[in-house]
Amino acid sequence: MNFFSNNIIKILIFIISLFLIGTFFFILNLSSQDASIKEQKYLETILNSETLVKEEIVESLEETLISEESIVEPLFFFSATELKQGDTLIIFAENISKEDKIIGKFNNQLFDFFPIETLGKKVALVGIDAKKIPGDYLVSIFLADELIVEKTIKVEKSDFYITKIVIAPELEEKGFTSSNISENISTEDGVIIYEITRGYSPQAYFNESFVYPLDKIINVGAFGNIRKDNGVTIQHLGVDLDAAEGTSIYAINNGKVVFVDELTVFGKTVIIDHGLGIYSLYLHLSEFNTFEGEMVSRGEVIGFSGNTGWSNGPHLHLSIKINGASIDPLKFIDNFGILLENK
Repeated sequence: MNFFSNNIIKILIFIISLFLIGTFFFILNLSSQDASIKEQKYLETILNSETLVKEEIVESLEETLISEESIVEPLFFFSATELKQGDTLIIFAENISKEDKIIGKFNNQLFDFFPIETLGKKVALVGIDAKKIPGDYLVSIFLADELIVEKTIKVEKSDFYITKIVIAPELEEKGFTSSNISENISTEDGVIIYEITRGYSPQAYFNESFVYPLDKIINVGAFGNIRKDNGVTIQHLGVDLDAAEGTSIYAINNGKVVFVDELTVFGKTVIIDHGLGIYSLYLHLSEFNTFEGEMVSRGEVIGFSGNTGWSNGPHLHLSIKINGASIDPLKFIDNFGILLENK
C-alpha cells in the first residue's frame, strides 16, 4: 500500500512538473512572439517615418524649384544705344506685373511706360529733340522706386539740310517776310503750340502702332531742315507731305483733340494728345472735321489738306512731340511699327 501510494505521488509530481515546464515554454514562446511583433511594428514605424521624411524633403525641393521658377527677373530691350537728333528711343519692358510701378528718367526728365496688351509688355517712348546737344546721356529705370537699370545713350548730330526760306509772291502780298514769320513763331504761334504740348496726360490713349496721316506718302519737306534768309534761321520741326487740296487727313493714333483753330503762320491746325506727353500736329489744313475735346480713333478723318498760313502750295505738315521733344514723324511711325511687329 505504501509502495503503491508512493508511486502515485511520484507520477503526479512528474505530471505536474511536465505541465509547469510546458506552461513556462508556452509563456516564453508567447513573449517571444509578442516581442517579434513589437519589433516588426517598430521597424515599420521607422520605415514609415523615413518614407514621410523623404516625401517631405521631395515636396520641399519641389516647392523650392517652383518658387525659383516663379521668380522671373524683369527684362528690358532698348531699340538703340546710339541715336541722332530727331530719333526716338523705344524701350520694351517684360515680366512687369500690372501692379508694379515702373518709371524712367532720361537726362533728368521722367517718362512713363504704357502697356501693349497684345504683346503682354510695357513700352516707353523717349524723344531725342532735333536740337538736342550731342553727347552721352543716362537712362535710368526704376521699379517700385528702386533703381534696376542704367544705360548710357549716345546722341549724335544729324546732318540736316540747309535750305533757303521761300515765300511765294502771294504770301509776300499778304505781308509775310522771313523776319516776321520767325518773330511770329517765337512770340505767337510757337508759344501757343508750346503751351499746349507741354501738358501731360498720365494715361496712354493708345495701345498699338501709329499710322500714316495720308493714304499716299510723298515727302516734299524733310524733317529738321534748317531754312535761312538774311540772318533769319527757322528749323523745320516736322515733315511736309504732298497732298492735293481737300485730301482726307487721318489721326495717326487714338487720342484727344486739344486744339482746333487757325494760326497766322501754321494755318488751320489740329493737335491731338495721345497721352504720356505724346502729341501729333496737323498744319495748313483747308477744313476741320473734328472739335476740341473729341476723342478720335486711329485712322479717323480729322480734316482736309490745304494751303493756309505760311504755305507755298497745298500739303500737310505733320509734327510729333514727345515730352516737348520734336522728333522725325515718319521715322518714328516706321520704326515703332516694325518693332511692335517683331516683338
